[in-house]
Amino acid sequence: MTTTQIAAYHRPRSLDEAWALLGQPDPTVRAVSGGTDLTIACPPEVTALVDLAGAVSASIETHDGGGIEIGAMARLSAVADHPAVAAHATGVIPEMLAHVGSPLLRNVCTIGGHLARGKLSDVIPVLLALDAAVTIHTGEPQRVSLADYYGLGIHEQPHVLTSVHLPAPAPPCGAAFERFSRTAFDFPMANSCCRVGADIRIVVGATPQRGRRASEAEAIIAARGLDPSTLAAAATAAAAETPTGSSWVVSAEYRRQLVAVLVRRSLQTAVARMGP
Repeated sequence: MTTTQIAAYHRPRSLDEAWALLGQPDPTVRAVSGGTDLTIACPPEVTALVDLAGAVSASIETHDGGGIEIGAMARLSAVADHPAVAAHATGVIPEMLAHVGSPLLRNVCTIGGHLARGKLSDVIPVLLALDAAVTIHTGEPQRVSLADYYGLGIHEQPHVLTSVHLPAPAPPCGAAFERFSRTAFDFPMANSCCRVGADIRIVVGATPQRGRRASEAEAIIAARGLDPSTLAAAATAAAAETPTGSSWVVSAEYRRQLVAVLVRRSLQTAVARMGP
C-alpha cells in the first residue's frame, strides 16, 4: 500500500456509522481491523479505509455454561493469552495460535480480520472443529455458524463481523491441532484439527481450502470407536475424501499424504487429552 493512494481514512464510533460506510459493495473502500494484509498488498483501486477499532469490541467474555464471546477486534495474542480460551476444549486454540505468523504479527492481527479475509488459515479449521459461530452486522445483528459464513458466501458480502462465539463442548472432550509447513512462520501446506468425545469433528485445512469437515472419517469413528486401528482408518479416509491442490510449494499428492499423517496425529492427541 502506498500512502498516496489513500484519500480518506474514516474512524466510525459505532456499528451504524461503520455500516453506513461499508454497507454497499464498493471496491474503493476497505475495512481495517489489524491491517496487516492491506499493508502488504492493498489493491490499487482502494482509496478509502474504515478503521473499525472504535466501532467493534475487543473484549473476551465468558458466559454461563462455558461459552466464550470474543470481540472481533481482539488481537490474536490476547485471545491466546486469555485463561478462559486456554481452558476451552483442552487448550487447542492457544496451541494453534502459537503457530500463526510471528509474535509481532499476533500482536497486530485481530481474530475478526483473520476470519473476514477468508484465506488459507490455521485459525479457521480449529474454529470449525469447535462449532464456532460469528455475529455480523448488516444494519442489524445476525449470528450464523462459521460453516455457513463461508459455505453460503456470507464472508464475500457487505457486512461487519463483530464477534466470535465458542459454545461449550459437551464433556468428555479432547481436541488437538497439527500443521505442516516449511518453516515455523510459513503458511501451512496442510493442517488438521480434531475433536473427540460426545461429538466427533475432523477438519482439514490449507489444502488449499480454508477448512473442510471430513464427514466420512467422522462416521468411521462414530461407528467403530476410538481404538488405534479405527483412528488410522479414519485418517486414511480423511485423506481420500479431502480435495487437494498443487502450488509452487507443494503438490496435491504430497498434501494428500500430509492430510493422513496430520489427521492421525491430531486424533491420537485428542483421544489422549480426553482421558478415560
